[in-house]
Amino acid sequence: MATDADLLCDLIAAGGFWGLAPGWVPRGGYAAPTRPVLRRLETALLIDSVPRIGEEW
Repeated sequence: MATDADLLCDLIAAGGFWGLAPGWVPRGGYAAPTRPVLRRLETALLIDSVPRIGEEW
């Protein structure tokens, strides 16, 4: 089963990421993300998606 990080890696490799970014974001000069970096991003996004004490959804 593919993880969210795997799916994100596939999306970036296929060039689909740029459809999500505004036109003013530069398209070149970036290093290709590695799977460990994407896994850290996935973890950070999951942590950030959970409401903190006192926050409402």
